[in-house]
Amino acid sequence: MAILELSAPTTYESSSHATTNAPVADIVAVQGIRESGLEAWTDPASGILWLRDLFPHQHYKVRVLIYQYNAEAFSSPGDSSADRILPFANSLVAELCADRQLVGAFKRPIIFVCHGFGGLLVKRALAFSSTRRAQAVEHLRSVFISTYGIVFLGTPHNGVRKESLLLLHQHSLFDKLGPSQSVLNLLKGSEMLQEITDQFAPLMKRFSIYNFWEEKRTNLGDLSTYVVEESSAAPAWDDSERCGIYATHDGMIKFADVHDHGYRVVLETLARYIATAPALIQGRWDKDVEALEHERQLEAENLMKPSLQYLLSDNGKKPNRNEWFIVPRCSSTYFTGRRLHAEIVREKLGPVNHLDEANRHKVCVIYGLGGSGKTQFCLRYAEDNKSRYWGVFWIDGSSEENAETNFASLGQQMGKGATFTGGMHWLSQCTKPWLLVIDNADDPEMDVSKYFPVGGSGHILITTRNPGVEIYATVGHIRFGGLDPGDAVSLLLKTAFPQDQSPSPKSDSRQIAQKIASELGYLALALANAGTSIRRNIYTLEMYLRHYLGHRKEMITSKSISTAYEANIITTWEIPFRRIASRESIEYRDAVDLIHISAFMHFDSIPEVVFLRPWDGNINRARLHRSSGVTQDGPEWDEGSRFRLRTALSILYNYSIIDHDSKKGVLSLHPVVQRWAKDRLSEEDQKRWLSAATAILAQCISPVMEASGQSFRRSLLPHIEACLRGLKELYGKVDPNAAERAVEIERFAWVFAENGLWRRARIYQLAVLEFRTKKFGRFNTLTIQAQCSLAQSNFNLFDIAPCLLAQRSILETHWYARPSFADWMIWRPWKPEHIPYCITLSDLTLSLWFAGKLDLSKRAGERAVTGLTKRLGPDDPLTLSAMFNLARTYHHLGEHRASRVLLVDVLRKRKRLFGSNHLDTLMTRNELGMSFCVTNKSLPVAERMVSNVVTARKRLLGEEHAYTLWSMIDLARVLTLRLRPHEAITMLEKVVPILRRTLGEAHLGMSMAKANLTQAYIRAERWTEAETLLDDLLSTIPKDHPDSIVAMLGYIYIRAATGRMKEAEKECLRVLDVIAKEKILSASSSRTLAIVEQLSLIYTKQERWNDLEALKIKYPSIDPSGKKQFNIWLV
Repeated sequence: MAILELSAPTTYESSSHATTNAPVADIVAVQGIRESGLEAWTDPASGILWLRDLFPHQHYKVRVLIYQYNAEAFSSPGDSSADRILPFANSLVAELCADRQLVGAFKRPIIFVCHGFGGLLVKRALAFSSTRRAQAVEHLRSVFISTYGIVFLGTPHNGVRKESLLLLHQHSLFDKLGPSQSVLNLLKGSEMLQEITDQFAPLMKRFSIYNFWEEKRTNLGDLSTYVVEESSAAPAWDDSERCGIYATHDGMIKFADVHDHGYRVVLETLARYIATAPALIQGRWDKDVEALEHERQLEAENLMKPSLQYLLSDNGKKPNRNEWFIVPRCSSTYFTGRRLHAEIVREKLGPVNHLDEANRHKVCVIYGLGGSGKTQFCLRYAEDNKSRYWGVFWIDGSSEENAETNFASLGQQMGKGATFTGGMHWLSQCTKPWLLVIDNADDPEMDVSKYFPVGGSGHILITTRNPGVEIYATVGHIRFGGLDPGDAVSLLLKTAFPQDQSPSPKSDSRQIAQKIASELGYLALALANAGTSIRRNIYTLEMYLRHYLGHRKEMITSKSISTAYEANIITTWEIPFRRIASRESIEYRDAVDLIHISAFMHFDSIPEVVFLRPWDGNINRARLHRSSGVTQDGPEWDEGSRFRLRTALSILYNYSIIDHDSKKGVLSLHPVVQRWAKDRLSEEDQKRWLSAATAILAQCISPVMEASGQSFRRSLLPHIEACLRGLKELYGKVDPNAAERAVEIERFAWVFAENGLWRRARIYQLAVLEFRTKKFGRFNTLTIQAQCSLAQSNFNLFDIAPCLLAQRSILETHWYARPSFADWMIWRPWKPEHIPYCITLSDLTLSLWFAGKLDLSKRAGERAVTGLTKRLGPDDPLTLSAMFNLARTYHHLGEHRASRVLLVDVLRKRKRLFGSNHLDTLMTRNELGMSFCVTNKSLPVAERMVSNVVTARKRLLGEEHAYTLWSMIDLARVLTLRLRPHEAITMLEKVVPILRRTLGEAHLGMSMAKANLTQAYIRAERWTEAETLLDDLLSTIPKDHPDSIVAMLGYIYIRAATGRMKEAEKECLRVLDVIAKEKILSASSSRTLAIVEQLSLIYTKQERWNDLEALKIKYPSIDPSGKKQFNIWLV
């Protein structure tokens, strides 16, 4: 590396002897990596070196210098430097400083002329020079201070495409081995380019900049391309100039004549910079000298101050406060390095139980390349700092669905219910210190802050490949790239030779490992994979680099690889995978199958049991073209097959292709590796293996949906989501275009519905129903099954109108589609009794009850009970469900005795069949308790029964599950009747916000809670609050629903109790008129008569005996003595 002067050599003399002919500026030319120094700037045909032979340097009084460096050294593999460009940048600054100092030109303006990679080198050199402020090295800062302008010719500011990379690489001595890591770093999106951009961006406005791009393609064999595209060579920067030169990349700096394309623009630019540079640079030097003097003064003052020692409040040894440690897996036993990063994160987050200045959680973002070890770092940080936090929790942020599923699991573990809002609310309420890790939050469309608890006392760590996520950081961010070179070498040797406990490996081994680590970009994942390949004797340490470079050269041509880090990681994975794939034995073929299937599931926590428990049918598509693999047919695997699975997992684990936690029974892949496992397949193979993964997952879902398998099915949600995304990516939409695919999507919808994701379930159920109706017709059993599932989702969403429509359609279908001829040969054939028909009647009973169609509900329920009792017997679970639905309808019709008889019978049988704590048993017990409550008899018994149900549901379902909340609403009603309204109010005021957060304002459960809260307010004589709540209720309840009459009854009672008799009377008459006209209730209904009774009391108080007599004639059921018959609290 040297500085060569092209103008007349300058004699070394001090600046005091300078003459008036001294140069006013230095032009420094820096070439790219395709040609050496003088050759790069020389026209090969004429031999003209334009900087010397064409440019009038004497006229402009400038000195022209060329910085010559060994480009082959940069592009050769095995360089041990982590920042490969930095040594060249250091040398450029040092050489230029020395040359300028010796000729007395220390403060002379500098104008850089750079070609290709030389521009990146100058940007890095200026960034380096700008940081040299210490007294011992401040002379190196002179290059930064003196630089006025930069002419960039074909500089790849934003990187080059792979085709261009191959052109750049043709001049390398290592062509047979493929491009080196340094050359790969010129690809678009590389870490090196990003770092240079980040360092240079704050300095840009100090310089005049002109960007030139090539306008002719470079040809090499069949390849013709722009080496550096316009968008990369001339970005749209503010305050910079840009122009194209009609020449190739190499030809754009080889001017042979003053009339060559681009020469005059370059000449004018340099002339302008030369004319304006001296005055501006002199002023810049004056300011910088003054600033440095001020810094020196501050340094001296600080040295005179006494040293201040302090310790963080929680650095000392304290007892382990951790109670919850919920992370997906342990950190790797080979984890190495990042100690400084751990200290920085701990310092940024600070002591626990401390929020930031704005009273927010402290959020630290760790972003960087995939495979740089972000997840492993957080796992190790969580382990090392576990004792500081009461709880450590882990959220998979790879998608919104997975994040919400993780929070739902957290909510379930903490007894709040398996809902996203339940988990989030619980963490928000925790006052003890916690650490939350949100991992793999890479999606730029995702609002990560949505997963920050609104309260509590926590620290949050986010890992991401998306640098844009740093906007969510409140205490700063850390960028992860490659490991420190020393740590990288240690990690490679540790994974390659785990038995060698020697702290100082042999020097030759370490030198070889340094070269390997350098070519792997010091990426932790790539190093671990390479070490495993060496440990498994795929290649020796000495042979690995050569074979790796050959594989990487092949891999870089893949369409799916676009960056250097992807090429490094994928190549280290491809080497062992090819070794496995080349083996013919069954266990190795099983291992390959497992990878192909896992590529289409979620990358983390794939339950190994999914490969063991298909429930029915065959998975022919899963077998594909292989004879017999891990996807073999049959309902259950035998012990031999289980052994094969364990063997295949062991092979993949030993080659570091997967992580396998045998205790938890899950396997995981790194996201980058999983993406490559998918991308390496052809589109046809992707479709086949996606079908295999989809089929295997679907067959893990039992058609019976047993309660015992609910936890397992919940663990499948991320993998179901992954398969559905795969179907959308490969086919454009999730379309059940075949009978088998319809079954799979239907089962996925069952899992969504089981976990309360009814809206998602409904989307897929609609698609399945549409397909089956077209394919099989409406009378097909599978079509009816799809219609039933859809109706159930609509019911759970309290979308009752479409639910009723679907159930009536199903009922009509069952009327025509009877199982046998005998089902037509019954008396009253228009009233069938076959089982599917009666089951639909039972479902319809419940929906009609919700819709307030109580008379229709009763008719449907009685027919369902009669038919199912006849066909299945009185003890069958389906018969008991029909009896329960009918009992509930009797209850709301005021037929309390009939309701209680059924409920007692159902409760006794369900306890015998299912046990006391089964959800169906608890539901029956709750309804029976409310039956006692409504009759105003045995209120202590009612309180005990409903209270026990609340306790059991909290334990089994969680505090925020809809059924638990329902029981709490009922219990509050019992407390109101027992003259304890204040307890009821306290309970309901806690329930209402949870309902609003989990179910929404329009949900029926919210209306029930508000209705009961209104009753409690009335009992407590809190009239204003009661009336406000009733106004809210009346705006949400449909006018034709019986519950609207109940709400109006409360409204009338409040007005009468507060002395507004005219208003109360007016509302009584209006409501009775509505009941008579709309037939919402019968004239003998308890609700109707309760309003009549309120009106009669008003007449009695006002001594309006004639009106009272007329009312008694119209409604003879009311007590003629004026005594109250109807308790408002019970109606």
